[in-house]
Amino acid sequence: MENFYKLADEDKEKRLQGLAVEALESFGIPRNSRLSLLGRRENAVFSVNDSATDKRYVIRVHRYDYQTEASVNSELEWIKALRLAGIDTPEFVTGLNGKAVQLVSSVDVPEPHLCDLCHWVKGAPPEESNIVESYRMLGEINAQIHNQAQDWQPSESFSRQSWSEDGMLGKDPVWGRFWELEGVTDEQNNLLLKARDLAYSRLQAFGKTSDRFGLIHADLMPENILVDNGNSLVIDFDDCGFGWNLYDLATSLWMHEGENYYQQIYAAWVEGYRKVRELPESHLQQLSTLLMARGLVALGWLHTRRETEVARQYTPVIIEKVCQQATDYLAAE
Repeated sequence: MENFYKLADEDKEKRLQGLAVEALESFGIPRNSRLSLLGRRENAVFSVNDSATDKRYVIRVHRYDYQTEASVNSELEWIKALRLAGIDTPEFVTGLNGKAVQLVSSVDVPEPHLCDLCHWVKGAPPEESNIVESYRMLGEINAQIHNQAQDWQPSESFSRQSWSEDGMLGKDPVWGRFWELEGVTDEQNNLLLKARDLAYSRLQAFGKTSDRFGLIHADLMPENILVDNGNSLVIDFDDCGFGWNLYDLATSLWMHEGENYYQQIYAAWVEGYRKVRELPESHLQQLSTLLMARGLVALGWLHTRRETEVARQYTPVIIEKVCQQATDYLAAE
């Protein structure tokens, strides 16, 4: 088989769609059902129109070797628990073998991939033109999620990654070793490692008590909220794990640093959050450190996903951004 990972994106997507067709049978859906690509960044996600029932679904073909079957099952366990707690989330489908997560192979893709299927939900992300209100809504939803996580007891088999100081900044970070990213100079690496060391020590000192650390979404952007007739549904828990609650804020703000509306969306998120859950100023003082951690985590992602179009297009820009961030972070020490 030719090198799958060197194929053009369009060819990869066609082959992953073929694997998704193989997965349909595991859920009792005819192979001739219509699939359409919704997006491919970490995972390949397709809409499904069931040819037998005309019902709609979304099938997710997971990136190879990111999550395990146990960690995906844990993700779905939390998603269900959130829905039962009144936070709208997708409802996943159990396969014919009684499992919600299927391991599926295709002759056109080199490795078997984990797949899951959820019911289609109506809605669209909030309008970009109303970003301040979107962040107020994000803050409120985030606080609801953190409340549920603090009160909830997962099963003994529950297993998700940790966005702790080691998970983000240790010797073997979840998303990869940023200091090995091609294109970073020795001078830049020295700067980034100094910022890493400072952020690591500050996060250790901040601690992991339940008022600040627990299960988090870890990717709660406006694009991961679907709004329909005033109802908001949370999607894309692929990165969820154990981390600081404020890492959710850092994740959603990081790409907007330096924009003229930054302070407005920050204030809106905090206002929305505080409608639901306490957020002390002493916690908010850690935001610059979590933003720094997010920048370094992003560089690790670019290193381990260098075959993606996002990495090819944005790596030089992100390196420059994070190096400037590190300079500012160290200067403010």
